[in-house]
Amino acid sequence: MKREHALRLFTLNNLALEADLRRVATEHNIDIGRSRASNEDVEQTYYPQFAERLRTEAASMATQYAIFYCLENSIRELIVERLQEVHGSDWWNKVVPDAVKQSCDKNQKKEQAAGITPRSKDLIDYSNFGELGEIIKANWDIFGDTFRDIRALERVLGNLNTLRAPIAHCKALAEDEVTRLHLSLRDWFRQMG
Repeated sequence: MKREHALRLFTLNNLALEADLRRVATEHNIDIGRSRASNEDVEQTYYPQFAERLRTEAASMATQYAIFYCLENSIRELIVERLQEVHGSDWWNKVVPDAVKQSCDKNQKKEQAAGITPRSKDLIDYSNFGELGEIIKANWDIFGDTFRDIRALERVLGNLNTLRAPIAHCKALAEDEVTRLHLSLRDWFRQMG
């Protein structure tokens, strides 16, 4: 399990470095050869309609989104893996706090009513970042050997949740907040035993 966590930390650190590299390249208008042909097609078709400032911000924020995407989904995978090990396939109904279950059910039903393609058949995929923390805290007897301290974990999750808001609402992170995001990721993995 520790090797898997080290690999995740390595991957997320590389994403953070890639984000910094792209940001510097964008700020100095340097082509570092990271664009893809399909991106060029989209850019030629749709992007000219948007201000260059917005396109530049979007490019620098893409990696921050990727970091959060990986982090949030790796937390989901960790929760599913550990709770299935202990409680079997019905873990969701047995040990997830009622408020989290109700929220996820509501989100799934809202999505179904909108007539869009469902994001998942698993209710955990309808949970938000804070709710994932609530699941871990409610099952500390299972996750206590994975994380070092529940209060430290709450602090790290709180920081990450605060940093997630601008990303989720399509706002650029200030340079200090990008640094804080990278430090918070390191704190997250440091909390893992």
